[in-house]
Amino acid sequence: MVHDDLPEPLPFGPWWEVFRRLTEGEDDDVSVVPVALALSEILQGGRTWSGAEACLRRLEDAAQEAVAQEGDDQAAAARTVVTLLAREGFAGDETSYEDPRNSFLDRVLERRRGLPITLSVLAVHLGRHAGVPLQGVGFPGHFLVGIALHEPEPVVLDPFRGGRRLEAPELDQLLARATGRRAAPQQERWREYLKPASGREVVVRMLRNLMMHLHNAKQPAHAVVAQRLLQLASKPEGRSARRARD
Repeated sequence: MVHDDLPEPLPFGPWWEVFRRLTEGEDDDVSVVPVALALSEILQGGRTWSGAEACLRRLEDAAQEAVAQEGDDQAAAARTVVTLLAREGFAGDETSYEDPRNSFLDRVLERRRGLPITLSVLAVHLGRHAGVPLQGVGFPGHFLVGIALHEPEPVVLDPFRGGRRLEAPELDQLLARATGRRAAPQQERWREYLKPASGREVVVRMLRNLMMHLHNAKQPAHAVVAQRLLQLASKPEGRSARRARD
């Protein structure tokens, strides 16, 4: 639930131009953090948390310092980055999961609570700054991060739950919960879904979540704006297809 109504979304203007510029073109390697901050500005009427940039810079410095102590062990470095968030007080918002603030990156930084996808966005961002090739994983029903995703022993971590490493049985359970179908353990169907999510895919998934949560929070005007942002963030063919249906 939202404690207060959100401010009116920003009309088309500078922040819309920032969002459009960052998401236009056919390249899927969209810079997720700047896009996420831009959509937060738009959907909160420009009334975002003023400490977001400073908080992000401090986390980047902390991640670089922590990873420097891990040497060349990439698996250990990945765990260090993700568990850093937990040590800094970040956790999944279990009590008010659908609160739209969990999708606004500035509010995630302020409240230290978020969704699997927004906490994963932070983890991947910190990993890149610290030289750790963490990748977002658009696993069904629950966004994750990991490295060595196509190796026999992938490192899959859950920022929503303290950066815990997920082994095969837990991944199988997650998949069964999302799809309603449990496969035989030896089939390891979960491996099919350990695919790196592109920046564009992350932004699109964030906005789809947000649209649903805004509707549930009785914020229809904001949901309409989120839908327009989704259209901008989609691939060119997706934009034209959506316009044709509207």
